[in-house]
Amino acid sequence: MKQNVCILILVLFVNFSFGQTLKITDFRKAYNDHNPTDHKQLLSKGFKLSTDSILTNKRKFIFKNQNSKEIIELTFIEDGEGSEYLNIKYFLKTELAYKKFISTLPTYKFKYSKRNKRYQLPTSSYSGENISLNGLTQTDGQKYYSLEYNRYVDKALSGPRPEISNNIEPPIR
Repeated sequence: MKQNVCILILVLFVNFSFGQTLKITDFRKAYNDHNPTDHKQLLSKGFKLSTDSILTNKRKFIFKNQNSKEIIELTFIEDGEGSEYLNIKYFLKTELAYKKFISTLPTYKFKYSKRNKRYQLPTSSYSGENISLNGLTQTDGQKYYSLEYNRYVDKALSGPRPEISNNIEPPIR
């Protein structure tokens, strides 16, 4: 009995020590449109901002987690007409963490599309979330297992922007 408990503790330790840090819910909270320099969600998970680039319609941030050796490349693009596109590249150090992340996707209602070769979660005709599996890739001079999260919201759903005003006068009755 004592031996079984020790084995169980060892399995749990290995499972948690090689697990990924982030989940889909963290991706959804990773970027705040109204405050683009607010990175509370990623900072709370042990990531530190490495580099950033903020242009008019494109913002790019790179985060690194020294403990888990994970890297996040977050890019947010507005097309100038109100559509929004969030892209998060997630680099995991181990294949076990990569496979564990993939195994959680059905929990979040993502379905694999053989035709598009990605996991998809359409939220409407104009928006949705996709996850593409890139497998083993090289970045930052090292080998990582990579996946890519994309969220798209069409201009019909994104709502008014503070910098855009409507100059159309209402009809006179």
